[in-house]
Amino acid sequence: MAQTEKKGGLLRKSSASKKPLKEKVVLMYDEIFMTEDPSKCNPRFWEELFLMKVNLEYLEGKLEALDGEELMKIKDNINCLFQHCIQALGEEHPIRVVNALQVPH
Repeated sequence: MAQTEKKGGLLRKSSASKKPLKEKVVLMYDEIFMTEDPSKCNPRFWEELFLMKVNLEYLEGKLEALDGEELMKIKDNINCLFQHCIQALGEEHPIRVVNALQVPH
């Protein structure tokens, strides 16, 4: 049976013939870094995001890789991310609160 290795948001099968799989949270981060609102296709996007463990290494890497022009293109999504972090802090669900605290870290 192939072992799974977690590194930088990728879940890799040890078999060379398999494509690396990305964690769901990483796929959701990638949606935030696109110009379209991620909740447009999935109204529960933000609720689901804060139920998943934060991959801070991947998120920080994505933010650091942006230049000013790219950042301006996704400014609305980044603002939504932080707005939803603040909203999640007021929720009763402890997992959402903890994950929301870690995002702007």
